[in-house]
Amino acid sequence: MSFATTQTVALLQELVRIESINPSLSSTGSGEQKVAEFLERFCVERNLPFEFQAVADGRSNFLTWVPGENPDRRILFIAHMDTVPIDKWESDPFSGEQREGRIYGRGSCDTKGSLAAMLTALSTLGERKPKSTVVVAASIDEEFRKIGARAIARSGVSYDAAVVGEPTDLELVVAHKGSVRWQVEVEGVPAHTSKPHLGVNAITGMAKIVSALDDLNRTLTSQAHPLVGAPTLTVSLIEGGIELTTVPPVCRIWIDRRLIPGEPPQKAIQEVENILESFREGADKIKVRSLLPALEDPAPDSAESSKIAAVAATACADVAGTGKYIGVPYGTDASQLSLVGIPCVVIGPGSINQAHTNNEFVEIDQLTKAVEIYQKIMLNY
Repeated sequence: MSFATTQTVALLQELVRIESINPSLSSTGSGEQKVAEFLERFCVERNLPFEFQAVADGRSNFLTWVPGENPDRRILFIAHMDTVPIDKWESDPFSGEQREGRIYGRGSCDTKGSLAAMLTALSTLGERKPKSTVVVAASIDEEFRKIGARAIARSGVSYDAAVVGEPTDLELVVAHKGSVRWQVEVEGVPAHTSKPHLGVNAITGMAKIVSALDDLNRTLTSQAHPLVGAPTLTVSLIEGGIELTTVPPVCRIWIDRRLIPGEPPQKAIQEVENILESFREGADKIKVRSLLPALEDPAPDSAESSKIAAVAATACADVAGTGKYIGVPYGTDASQLSLVGIPCVVIGPGSINQAHTNNEFVEIDQLTKAVEIYQKIMLNY
């Protein structure tokens, strides 16, 4: 292995060994702070400047940088520290084990692999000074509400472009979907199930609404975006009732609505509201309402025409034979950065098919190439 590869592998193994499950997704999750503290030691050892950006509840983003020739220009490289929970792993999910050309462990590809590659790229620039100041940010909470990226976007520090690290198999993502998520509640009337006619069954009412939402999802296929495909609506959670012999007085669902670029969250919410209103005013007079505010994560504008996409395309082609502009259906921290006008591309080692899986891994060969790609972008933007 080359020195850069050895350094990146060792760094990734250290990062994987630090459990950083998002505490909003698991009551036992430790969060990201220990990763940020590890990165502090990494920067001290290499004489890199750094800062913690406090975000919420003892959770901080971590930033380090190398000044550029033009102090008025900045490019952001960002990858998140938090991971999803673990379940049914065949081995230690925090081992960072190296086997068969891969590094295994929770977060290895989503996205500690990207973070390790970005940090290696930055720390091995040596005497080569980038054109723009290069900032590498390790963000919190990408897996839930992206409050870390939102804090960076709203920090008052401007960025001319951003490279978001996610497992793209080193393909160049210039557009992706966003999302809006909220609950819908049907209110019924409780009664003994021996006399159900005395009550109003909230689950039965919700079943009709779920069917109508499924119909709505089918109509969305006509709105396909050329890069990311069609928007979608999924009823992803349902809960209702209080016990076996009582007509259920309440039922709730969670809606996960995926947005395409240019589609505002409020439009998606209003489409559902129109359906709910038809049931409120219809023959059944169902008492139904949306529980707002929603969790909004808008789809970023496509970066196809941006300078960062052109620079990244050249780097990807030179190193990995990739660089074609593509779109993906999942979301990233780019959704928050683009809200303040930062053009974003998404590139990283690993496959999205490995993200959130048991026995997650990233290929070492892709890690090595990611370092080269990131460094080329750092030097040429």
